[in-house]
Amino acid sequence: MAEKPPHSKAQMLLLEYRPAIWRKAAHESISGTVNKVLQDCTEQIQLTNKLVEALQGNKLLGDKLYWIIYVSYMTKRQPNDVEEILTEIALKYRHIPRRTYFRLRRRAIRMMNDLLNHMA
Repeated sequence: MAEKPPHSKAQMLLLEYRPAIWRKAAHESISGTVNKVLQDCTEQIQLTNKLVEALQGNKLLGDKLYWIIYVSYMTKRQPNDVEEILTEIALKYRHIPRRTYFRLRRRAIRMMNDLLNHMA
């Protein structure tokens, strides 16, 4: 069985989005004050939002890329599977074939990675 390639910076940021939201909420309710963890969570969430919003700037695919990333990684509740993601995208945007979803998700993550590399 072939090993999965390591996650890119953008994909790691997306995978950590929901946990960052949860950590931020927990720290806000417990401490009530600004601390380092809360500040780090806030910065991570803002960076992720900025990158995802930048996807919308793509003339041909902007909205489609946005909804693919949003539903896949940024909704409050994590989808159970790809079919649930595709159903949610169809409700919020329009139907996207499964094969197209995977192709455009990879493309969106590459675009986000490029933006991250230019920020560094």
